Amino acid sequence: MRHNKKRNTAFLYECLIKELTKAIIRKDNMTKQKVLVIVKENFAKNSILYEDLFLYKQLLETKKLDEKYAKRFLVEVKKDWESIDRKKVFNAQTNLIRKINEVLAPDVFSNFIDNYRNIATAGSFLQSSSLKAKQRIVTEDRMMILVSQPKDKGKEIKHVDNLTYNTFVSKFNETYKHTLRDEQRSLLTNYITSFSDNGLGLKSFMNEEIGRLKESMKTIISGPGVSETYKERGTKVLQKLEEFSKIPINEEMVKDIFYIQDLIGEIIKNANN
Repeated sequence: MRHNKKRNTAFLYECLIKELTKAIIRKDNMTKQKVLVIVKENFAKNSILYEDLFLYKQLLETKKLDEKYAKRFLVEVKKDWESIDRKKVFNAQTNLIRKINEVLAPDVFSNFIDNYRNIATAGSFLQSSSLKAKQRIVTEDRMMILVSQPKDKGKEIKHVDNLTYNTFVSKFNETYKHTLRDEQRSLLTNYITSFSDNGLGLKSFMNEEIGRLKESMKTIISGPGVSETYKERGTKVLQKLEEFSKIPINEEMVKDIFYIQDLIGEIIKNANN
């Protein structure tokens, strides 16, 4: 089954977020501002594309439903999707595609989206009314698997209110302010509390922090009197940081960033003494 990704609102949104991430890492402020303007203009709250994206997110973020409830859930989401003025959505998508081509570049649509398969499955499901019976059944079965698959129990975190969240952050920072570097506390705080905003704060922090660490390491290994062995090791650190910008954030990456922060902090400290 062919899927028209440019008519998938979730795909368009993820392409822009990926382009924004790349701009932040490269410190390309001009591109960053252009992407932000496009996102704000097209996905503002109460906009037609915001409504459409919200339904995609419901499909993509819902897990672990029992089979009976999952079927009802899919029926209701699709009903809500079809109740939106599809002609308005189509026109808004057309304007967004044109804006991306004109203001950014067609290459934006080639950005690697790590969950593209799920996004395409959600798009095919929502648009399945136009498919033949066999294709429609296959698409609905794929969507059922996504919303009813069990979560990793080790990653389940109970909801906490804003007061609990803010109290935790305050106590964490007070406890570790004398034993961790500022950037390490920020890293751990963002990682531990990433459940509160679906990881958006952590992603934003990691994008900027990786860029900062790369620049610091480049400055260190290009400094006067640096041995070849030191340069070689520093280059390996840079390569690792470069790889991080191409993969999803996980616990191992956070650990590595933590130790790299400490390494660079110690080198700078010793150089200043």
